Amino acid sequence: MVDTISKRTGLLVGVIEECFKSNGKLHKSQAFMVPEGGGIEWDVPLERVRPVESEAQA
Repeated sequence: MVDTISKRTGLLVGVIEECFKSNGKLHKSQAFMVPEGGGIEWDVPLERVRPVESEAQA
């Protein structure tokens, strides 16, 4: 996966979605990623994360 703003790539390891208690509508989604091969986890808004396009597809 790639963060479309920072261009950092990594593996998506989790997603947290927060919903409003009053109506159940989605408030925000946060993606948790780690670099391939290990390293420090980081989080970004889920809407900024996209699959990495392989060179074979490009």
